[in-house]
Amino acid sequence: MQTFYSDIHRQHHGRTELYAGTLVPCFEMPSRADMVLERVRATALGEVLPPRSHGLDPVLAVHDAGYVTFLQSAWHRWQALGRDYDALPKMWQIRRMRQAVPEHVEGQLCYYSMDCGTPITAGTWPAICAAADVALSGPMPCWPGSVRPLP
Repeated sequence: MQTFYSDIHRQHHGRTELYAGTLVPCFEMPSRADMVLERVRATALGEVLPPRSHGLDPVLAVHDAGYVTFLQSAWHRWQALGRDYDALPKMWQIRRMRQAVPEHVEGQLCYYSMDCGTPITAGTWPAICAAADVALSGPMPCWPGSVRPLP
């Protein structure tokens, strides 16, 4: 078996998330991937390989371009407001058929987030790109009618 892994995931390491009305340390943290990788190696499950770079085209094939642009720019826009702490939404907007995507980063946090369990941090975008590359580097099943695997 092959395992694809990237250390870049470590760059997304949120400090807090909102859980049961309280800010707590994030449940998702780099050490969780470390535990899995350690077990893969300890059991000699197979080789651990770095992912191949696939660019944004496969991501944009399945995600809204506005959402991807938001993720790409959110941290820098958050910092431009003088903030150096994790970016979390303060509320969730009720979506309506004619609702436009807000222009301000805080409004977009509310628009694109579904909970306060995944903060945006300085390393979120690189980790997102690495995660997509990891997912796309493994063998892809090709069922009848499905998208063909990437070269």
